[in-house]
Parts: sequence; C-alpha cells; structure tokens
Amino acid sequence: MPSAAPVPRGPSVLALGSAAELLTRPGCPVCRHAAEASDRHMAWFALESHADPVTITRLCASLGMCARHTRRLIGQPGAAARLTVIYRYLLQGAREQLAGQRRRLATCPACQHDQAAAGRALDTLLDGLSETGVWERYLELGGMCWPHVRAAASTRGRRRAVAWIVGTAAISCAGQPAGLGLLAGGPDYDADERARLRAALPAEGCLPPGTCLACFTSAHAELAELTGLVQAAGRGRWPDDGVAAAPSQKGCLCAWHLRDAALMGDGRGAGFLGWQAGYQAASLARLTQPPAWRRGGNPAGWLRGRRSAGADYECPVCRARERAARQALRRWAAQHAAAPAHGDATLPDRAGGQTLCVRHMLALRAADPAAGQLAAVDAMRRAAGLIDELAEAFRKTTWAFRHEIQGQEMTAWRRAAAFLDGGIFGGGPPE
Repeated sequence: MPSAAPVPRGPSVLALGSAAELLTRPGCPVCRHAAEASDRHMAWFALESHADPVTITRLCASLGMCARHTRRLIGQPGAAARLTVIYRYLLQGAREQLAGQRRRLATCPACQHDQAAAGRALDTLLDGLSETGVWERYLELGGMCWPHVRAAASTRGRRRAVAWIVGTAAISCAGQPAGLGLLAGGPDYDADERARLRAALPAEGCLPPGTCLACFTSAHAELAELTGLVQAAGRGRWPDDGVAAAPSQKGCLCAWHLRDAALMGDGRGAGFLGWQAGYQAASLARLTQPPAWRRGGNPAGWLRGRRSAGADYECPVCRARERAARQALRRWAAQHAAAPAHGDATLPDRAGGQTLCVRHMLALRAADPAAGQLAAVDAMRRAAGLIDELAEAFRKTTWAFRHEIQGQEMTAWRRAAAFLDGGIFGGGPPE
C-alpha cells in the first residue's frame, strides 16, 4: 500500500506566472489573489505554523496579530487549544515590553503577508498589460477596484500601464453606478463579525470590568460617527456637498468603514455609496490631470503630490476613533494622577476601576512616560496571573489530567486576547 503524502514544510504558494492567470473571473484580480493567499496563510497557521518558533517570535514582536486577523484565528476549529499555548508566549513578550525600554511594535505578520501578496499581483498585472489580449481581457472583466487603482497610481516605472488603468477607472465613474465591491474591494470576511460586536457593545457609562477604557471609548466614537453618516444618507444630506469643487478626500471612508456603513444602511446604501463614489471619482479625476509643469506650476510639488496620490483616504471614522482613544488616555492619566495612593491599592482601583489594554498602555507610556510606567506595574501583575491560568488550562488538556474539573482558566486565552488588544472584541468585554 502506498504511504500517505507527507505534509509539506511550508504553505503552498499561489502560482502567479503571468497577468493572464489573474484575469480568470470578473472582479478585481488583485483582491481575489490576495484573498486566496490570505486563506492559505491562515489555514497553514492553524495546521502547522502556529508551533513554529519563527512564527512565535514574529508574533511576540507584534504582540499577536491585528484585531481583524485575530478574530479569524478565533473562528478556526480548535482555536482554544492553539491560542492557549500561543498567548502564554505573547504575554511573556508583553511583560518584557512593559518592563523594558520603549520600542516600536512590529506590524501584524498576517497583514504583511496579505500586503505582499497584493503587491505581487499588482506588479504582475502592470507588467503584463502590454501583452497581446491582456488589456482587452482586463476591460472585459471590469478591471480593478478603486483602492487598488490608487495603489497602482503610486507605483514607479510603469507610467503607460498606470495611465491606462487610472484613465479607464476615471471614465467608468460616469458610465455606471459604483458598487461596494468597486469602491472598497474585497472580500471582507470580518464585516459581519464587526457588526455583531458593534451591536453587542455595552452602553456608554457601563464599562464592564476588565475592559480597556480607550478601546471602549473609541468603539463608541466609531459607532456614533457611522450612525451619523448613515442617518445623513437617509436624509440625502452629506457632510460636504461640494464634491466636485473640493476633492480633498476628507469625506472618504476606508474600505473597512465603508463596508460597515453599507451594512448599517438598512436599504439606504445606494445613496450612501453614490456619495462616496463622488468623492473617489473626483480623486481619480485628479490623478488623470496633466502634470503641473505643463500647466505652469511647480514640478517638484506635482511629483510629491503624484507620489502620494495612491495613499489611502483619511477616513473620518478612523479619525474619530483615534481622537476618542487619545482623549481616553489623557482622561485615564489625569484620573490616576489626581487619585491619592493608599497603601497597596492597585492602579485600576485608584483610577475608578478603569483599565487599559497593553497596546494602549504602550501608547500611554509614549505620550506620558510617568503615567505609563506606573500603569505598567499593574499590567505586569495582571499578565502574571493570566500566564498562570493559561498554564493551568494547558495542563488540564493533557492526557494525564483530562478528567480534572475545568474552570474559568479554560477561557483565560480570551481574557488574554482582550488584555493585549481590547479591539479584538470590538471594545467590549471578552465573550
């Protein structure tokens, strides 16, 4: 009998030999390739790479994946057992971060992987557009989403291909109404989970124990901003009606919040998407304008603007979140500074029971080193307690101790996730 095929040492890589291989189905070819690469990467993490020392080291440098990718990990079969082990290492890394010198956290490894896959697909497509039949096939399938068109506009060395793509996207703005897939790309596997967490968010003023104050406050600010935009869409009144006159991009939502607003639209999404399409169409039209040196302007200034034209919009909902988080950190620091120290009282007791996740605690230390250093003392105590719980949970999953009664230590990995990043559970408590 032939033996089973051995498990490969690494995840299989998506074959990407030519631009024609990307143009197989309607929709943005870059989004589709990046989504398939992300699916394989996350599946391989669950299968084997979660136990790889190199992977663990990278995760410790970033204190885990971002909230969006961590929610995907939580939804995988067998996540509890894997994350119980992983979070022991991550909490030890967090203690080192809090106790040692300040250093910048690394980027989420899954985000780096997804961005690299999208970059490879975009480069392959731009290089192959001059091949016979590729450009016609690109037009036939609908082209790229507008976020990737803006990314293409920032690339160097492919002026003709970029001009074709940007010009075609600008012309298509007036030809038909833009849908969500064209405006935001996709797919977004996390949109429904974000909507569920947003609906379950406790009311303002009801901060659950152990919830990060900054994450809780920023989640409510995000909800208020999205609600205001959706209500404005229902009334047909936009924050800035001068789209054609002022394509400043200040009203354009990022891809994630655009999908969130569309889900909250409740039948009013068409008008909302039309408003967003107007902003993005004005931006695309600006990309097709002739260089400033041909219009008598400053060539250096045009080059700087052109180089940054493909950058993401300054999403107003993201701005509201960041502003609310900064205000919460200042309020937390002020409350702690005003509260007198009484013996062995812990910092959450002195600050009215309010706590911060490790990511926001590191941000507080960068803004206010004195307050951040004091807060780190209590955080390291909490981390030590969670590490002990995770060790006990792991012990009870081994064969020798599988019959012991299991308690709350079996959910310690969820509390550890919220302790590191309160945004994983949408600003609310771990479920």
